[in-house]
Amino acid sequence: MMLKGVALWACVCVLSGCASVLPEPYTPVFEATRTVDANAPLVQMVRRVQPKAAHVQLAPTQSESMKKKQQSLSMRLEQAVPQVEANASGIYPLADGVQAFAVRNALIKNVTHTLDLQYYSLHTGLSSRLLIRELVKAADRGVRIRILIDDMDTLGRDKEMTVLAAHDNIEVRIFNPIRRFRGTVLSRNLMLVANLSTQHRRMHNKVWLADGVLGITGGRNIGDRYFNANESDNFSDLDVLLSGAVVGQMQRSFDEFWNSNNAIPVELFEKAPQVSTKEDIQKMIFKTNALTRKERVARHPYLSALNEAENHVLPDILPKLLWGGIDFYSDAPTKVTTPPAQKDVRIPNEADVQSSGSAMFDALVSKIQQAKREVIIASPYFLPGDDFIQLLQGLVKKGVAVTLLSNSLESNDVPLVNGPYSRYRKPLLEAGVKIYELKGFPNVGATPQWRHPIFSWKGSRTALHSKAAVIDGEVSYVGSMNLDPRSVVWNTEAGILSRQPDFAKNVRNALLNAMSLDYSYAVILNHKGQLEWRTNENSGGAQSPVEMIQPEPAMNGGRVILRERGNFWRRLQRNIGACLPENFL
Repeated sequence: MMLKGVALWACVCVLSGCASVLPEPYTPVFEATRTVDANAPLVQMVRRVQPKAAHVQLAPTQSESMKKKQQSLSMRLEQAVPQVEANASGIYPLADGVQAFAVRNALIKNVTHTLDLQYYSLHTGLSSRLLIRELVKAADRGVRIRILIDDMDTLGRDKEMTVLAAHDNIEVRIFNPIRRFRGTVLSRNLMLVANLSTQHRRMHNKVWLADGVLGITGGRNIGDRYFNANESDNFSDLDVLLSGAVVGQMQRSFDEFWNSNNAIPVELFEKAPQVSTKEDIQKMIFKTNALTRKERVARHPYLSALNEAENHVLPDILPKLLWGGIDFYSDAPTKVTTPPAQKDVRIPNEADVQSSGSAMFDALVSKIQQAKREVIIASPYFLPGDDFIQLLQGLVKKGVAVTLLSNSLESNDVPLVNGPYSRYRKPLLEAGVKIYELKGFPNVGATPQWRHPIFSWKGSRTALHSKAAVIDGEVSYVGSMNLDPRSVVWNTEAGILSRQPDFAKNVRNALLNAMSLDYSYAVILNHKGQLEWRTNENSGGAQSPVEMIQPEPAMNGGRVILRERGNFWRRLQRNIGACLPENFL
């Protein structure tokens, strides 16, 4: 065992040496972004549904940092959509996985100029292949497509991405990549250890931009689990469709990441293949021209629902856009290479902490600090640090009703996190904060539909992946950021703050529905000060979400669970996680 350890350490040292003599970071090539035609189909769709305005607001997408770097090149993407006011934006929640996929697919089919995708993860699977098939078709029509993917989930896929990027109208870049020895699990992990200070820091943003006029951001990556297409387990997730001035803010952020030194063209890792046609691309890597017979049979309910939704999704949704003040926040791409001022979650204050290091966190905390009546938070991984706990405790003392929705041990896709999370439950409950934890297997009745009402298939495990908050029923947050050190301190994150009250009401209702005892456990303290998990199983009905947020929720009846649910392996991971530093989970 000692010899093996010495050998492994030697490999790490050798690769560390290799890493230290790598060439200088890639210098990005700045490209002028196309200008969108005011008569483009997506522009016209938005124009027809937007409230009447006195003038047309053109949203530039050139960031100030880009201007300084490359004054001679234009980085503008004009947004030819009339605005109600200079900063007006439209927003619509995408809570249903099938609808979220259908909107993306419909945007690809209707885009005519540019399509920009920025994601933490692009998984393999049915939904990814269907989207890529449409992306190739759009590129064949002359649409310029840019895909920016974080390197965390690209093992063994450089060749696939390079073949896709061989299309004249598609470019793929990898963010914060392992630059050498990336071809195998062993070599990648050794290089990760050798460069741990930067390689554990990831681009967690999720952004989708179509023709500069419609955008999507939120919690979803690209993969079956995010679109209800997985047969074994799916995420309860949330993102938003956006239009108006906020899309210009999203475009500026995308351009900044795309042109950063950490965004490396995938062809630098693999020799570009000699292919140029859609058929070659599909045949070689994605095989998306046709589903197999097995897939057609197994996924028939999903594909049928998808086809039905896609036929009318944009005409149905766009008239329902809610217009108001919406701002997009994103960390700078340099965050992954800049040493943090502190390694735990700190709340900005005038005394010593000017910024947490996260633009989204600072903006959200500022709104929470101003709460007068109610704060509702949904965070799949909740490791907020002592500062944030004290903030919530202080709000409760002022009479603000504070409610938290997170994952139970049974539902969490990363059970390690439940170890350090467990230490926050009791002080929050003692302060008067209400806590609900999503069940792994929600109660949906004897004969449910092909998927759960909270966005999961029949019989599958559900995990919370939505990141959201509502303050006083008026201000709302949706994004990629969890309330934990990984999001606040280490990764780059993105999201929106909306001042549209009707949208805030929609998000609030969705969160309260997820907290009903059909779908979640109510975590409470009994008279002995011990944790209990309340559920309505065998109780003859669910409690209403409205009852649950009152100071004294009705908890009569139902079933009390004295030990949180989870199998042996989940409990083992939780116990291991409790021993690890939470700022590295």
